[in-house]
Amino acid sequence: MPVLLRVIWDRIILDEAHAIKNHKSQTSVAACQLRAHSRWAMTGTPIQNDLMDMYPLLRFLRCSPFDEMKVWKKWVDNKTANGKARLNTLVTSLLLRRTKGQEGRDGRPLVRLPRCSRISHVIKLSEDERTVYDKFYQDTRKTFQNYLLQHGEKENLKDTAPPSVGTVQPVPAGDLRSAAGQQQNVPGVQQNVKVSHILVQLLRLRQCCCHLSLMKEAVDQETFVNEGIDLTLEQQLREMSLQDSNQTTTPSNSDLPSKDAEKSSMFHHDKPSTKLLDTYNMKFPQIQKVLSVLESNRSKSTPDNPVKSVIVSQWTKMLDVIGRHLEQAGYRYVVIKGGVPPRQRMEAVEQFNRNPKGPEVLLVSLQAGGVGLNLIGGSHLFLLDMHWNPALEDQASDRIYRVGQKNDVVIHKFVCKDTVEEKIKDLQNAKKNLAQGVLSGGDVGKQKLSLADLRQLFGL
Repeated sequence: MPVLLRVIWDRIILDEAHAIKNHKSQTSVAACQLRAHSRWAMTGTPIQNDLMDMYPLLRFLRCSPFDEMKVWKKWVDNKTANGKARLNTLVTSLLLRRTKGQEGRDGRPLVRLPRCSRISHVIKLSEDERTVYDKFYQDTRKTFQNYLLQHGEKENLKDTAPPSVGTVQPVPAGDLRSAAGQQQNVPGVQQNVKVSHILVQLLRLRQCCCHLSLMKEAVDQETFVNEGIDLTLEQQLREMSLQDSNQTTTPSNSDLPSKDAEKSSMFHHDKPSTKLLDTYNMKFPQIQKVLSVLESNRSKSTPDNPVKSVIVSQWTKMLDVIGRHLEQAGYRYVVIKGGVPPRQRMEAVEQFNRNPKGPEVLLVSLQAGGVGLNLIGGSHLFLLDMHWNPALEDQASDRIYRVGQKNDVVIHKFVCKDTVEEKIKDLQNAKKNLAQGVLSGGDVGKQKLSLADLRQLFGL
């Protein structure tokens, strides 16, 4: 028996407890095996995708009998009104909830924070950008149409999963390369369209909304971890939906699409758009807006109190792109992403927070900036792109809007007009409503992504 399991601890406090939400992962299993007299699970996002996220927390807390999967499925997560009522009772008896907006008995806020404003910037694609986006959108739409034809429109992922989803099978690396580098252009049903094809094409479609140069590069490993694309098919759906989770794996470098495969032939006939893929220097709408706000902030800065900003993107390549523009504009900046060593990361954060002559801008990947960073030196945060999981965006926003912040905070969010991003926003709201319903004891509503949700993304 491992040493840690031999000890009976007085108290175990699990910080960032949502990290064990995948009940089959080694981390989750090991954490639940620890022995203690009392247990606490601390998290700001106990539910990110569906009700199943709650089960590992109950298992860790030893809430018998609901810490057993069979009991959980039979009496709680059973899609019935009684199941919802039992969950609400469980949450009410176990949860000690504190939010930024709560007030104490004296009527004063429990946590005194400055004002936080949220601004949504609606971005419009240029003519050339629209040409590339529309072409990619139509190809992705064809892929999904083929999927519907193969599995039948009457099938709903909430009730009857198609064979490729219901059977938990890893996605071969070859399928990923094919999905990332080739488009499904055969309108018939002869092709075996998999969920992985749709997800990777959706990933590329979202990159279109951010910066077209991202389309030319191979998808980096951090993005695949973020998206869950090299996981089981059922997990892939869960990362963009409200589907059940299974096991988590991390993709190896050999599983990532090759750069040659990324140079899709779909652009060969479209020379103006091809040029767009080759340039990092072109100022796309988000970048123009960010630079405009940064310039305004710089004019308000003083030597002792500079207005600093944090820029977040789920695409590490996008951080490289915007870094070039910041350098050209004369801004001091640092980058924090998955490959940055912890010591270097902490030094960058320290300089950003405490040194008025230090970095004016901090570039952070969504994966690296979600937890564990205190960035109260910044008062503006830019979310350049939208993720399926709104909890990740909320966690990134909480890096600057937290205890210790002395300045008013502004969160900038970008939505590309007439694109898939507008529809992602609707799915984000559904997930937020689910989490809010459980935590407040209200109606949890729909739990999983249906074919109707996917059809909404493609206007079918």
